[in-house]
Amino acid sequence: MWLELHDSNGLIFVNMDTVTHFQRVEGQRRTTLVTCATKSGACVTLQVQESPKEIMAMISEF
Repeated sequence: MWLELHDSNGLIFVNMDTVTHFQRVEGQRRTTLVTCATKSGACVTLQVQESPKEIMAMISEF
């Protein structure tokens, strides 16, 4: 499932099927997402502007 989120550069599309976990950045509204590619095993950390609560609401809409 792809979600339309926002990072510091603007719009970003995140494949939530590859996200292993996400959490709020302490003291800020941003959320850290960790995505891992299954074939290569490489992981990428992203910070988005949406809160975990907003992300969960987007996931629930599907």
